[in-house]
Amino acid sequence: MGLAKYIARRTIYTGMLLFVVALFNFFLFQVLPFIVSCPGRTFDECVDALYVPPPGDLKTPQQLAAYEALKAKILALYGFNSPIWFRLFLYIKAMFTFNFGYNVGGALTGTVISTIQQRLWYTVILLGTSTVAAFVIGVALGVVAAAKRGRVLDVGSLATLLFVNALPVFFLGAMLELLQKQSLGSFYSPVGVTTLLKYGSAYYLGFLQALFLPFLTLTLAGIGGVFLTERAVMIDTVAEDYILMARAKGIPERTVLYKHAFRNAILPITTAFAISIGFILSGAIITETVFNWPGLGQAIYLAISAYDFPLEQAIFFIITLMVLICVFAADILYGFLDPRVSTG
Repeated sequence: MGLAKYIARRTIYTGMLLFVVALFNFFLFQVLPFIVSCPGRTFDECVDALYVPPPGDLKTPQQLAAYEALKAKILALYGFNSPIWFRLFLYIKAMFTFNFGYNVGGALTGTVISTIQQRLWYTVILLGTSTVAAFVIGVALGVVAAAKRGRVLDVGSLATLLFVNALPVFFLGAMLELLQKQSLGSFYSPVGVTTLLKYGSAYYLGFLQALFLPFLTLTLAGIGGVFLTERAVMIDTVAEDYILMARAKGIPERTVLYKHAFRNAILPITTAFAISIGFILSGAIITETVFNWPGLGQAIYLAISAYDFPLEQAIFFIITLMVLICVFAADILYGFLDPRVSTG
């Protein structure tokens, strides 16, 4: 199979998978809640309970009219007053135009897309930097540990990272916060506190101050898996015949390790990195909640707590879209890095 046919096939597979996941997303958030969350209620009562905000204290006819107009707008937006096939059509249109509707449940207000836009860059900064740092450090340590297999560096790094990797993220974050208390005499301050009434360089210094602990927590939590994967792949790779042949030719060990072995050992890490990048927008629910970081992970927690189905549905779709795009990009990159993938 040529590279062009390989890319075309992967494109078709990705499109089909996106369509299937979109249908599942529709069933999960626009059909299933009416089955399991509203026993003994009619469909209209269930819609009012799940999607329409509570009316509050409506004292004037104008307030009542405004509330009824909002309710009618929500019903039309999601197609709750239409057949289910038309609801599905409106859902597909909304997902691919990013018109996700309104937050419900009271935990968050406004439109779903505005909530995502406000919190997106917090999550991208936190998860993006920690993911890249974890992969860079994990891959570097894995290569060195595989090259010095059985020695003190290998055994020490393996034992340490296995221990850190086994710690729950919330526990690791709490221990780092206690360490900060012992070292600096103060507990962690969230981003809203460290940047309050600050401008210019002082604002960015306050932001970095709030970013450091959650960044360190996620980096330490992510290094172990990357290290173990890279170490195992490198150990298998350096035992291949072509590596033994390169050593027999007298090629320097550094060249054998980094030019020959590392190039093939990086392929599984490429997929893992692509999937991790795709999941960046899912946020780090536990870490963001523990450190009160205003990202998408905290938004997911609030949405689950408040039964905010539109926000859950939108984030689920965006995460799926990002993961599929990143995996598709990794598949295409595979075709260039390893010709056997596209010609097999």
